[in-house]
Amino acid sequence: MNTPRLLVIQHDLDDALNELAPPIIVAGLQVDTWCTWHDEQSPWPLDEFAGVVSMGALASVTNETSVPWIRSELELLSRALERGVPILGVCFGSQSLARAAGGQVRKSPLTEIGWHDVTMTSHAETDPVLGSLGKEFPAFQWHYDTFDLPPDATVLATAGDLIEAYRVGDSAWGVQFHIEANPSVVYGWLGTYRDAIDEEGIDVDELRAATERNWIEYKRRSWEVGAAFATMVVKAATSRR
Repeated sequence: MNTPRLLVIQHDLDDALNELAPPIIVAGLQVDTWCTWHDEQSPWPLDEFAGVVSMGALASVTNETSVPWIRSELELLSRALERGVPILGVCFGSQSLARAAGGQVRKSPLTEIGWHDVTMTSHAETDPVLGSLGKEFPAFQWHYDTFDLPPDATVLATAGDLIEAYRVGDSAWGVQFHIEANPSVVYGWLGTYRDAIDEEGIDVDELRAATERNWIEYKRRSWEVGAAFATMVVKAATSRR
């Protein structure tokens, strides 16, 4: 039996699968990573994969006309959507998925950095990937852009007027929050992007304290989302045989 392969699109050195990796590996998936800072196109054809995960990025989808790898990613995600290949987009990945599905990405009226409460919609209760997240919980955010809901998409989570999670059809999910983040990632970003933190007037000590408070439950949610998405990928691989 061939091992199902998962394509992970990684855009920056400091934003990998992190907490999503363990449940994906336990599910038996082979992970291959397209590093966009090295290759402007995926080193492998989409046909070789049973699922795709697109991670966060410093870049903005709004720069698609001037950044070759963004155009390549949007084309790949569009083909994956057409074929029903399971997709999980995280932060930038959720924005690129929205764009590939026909939505528009734009600067958000509210910069979200740190822990913000996310409210799941009634549609999320029976969702196969995000259904275990609960009604409301603090999620770690770090983004400046938002998007309009694409056609054939269902809102699964919100924060005020902003979309925080959605599903396109039956095979693609986007989450604006960093479901993959752990304390090591958060603290690393606090050091690397301290200027952005200071510019937003964020209390670093409070953000660290919130990370400590929220981490255990957030780790559980990360595992459950990763495991549920991996199940969708395995099912997709099985149906293709």
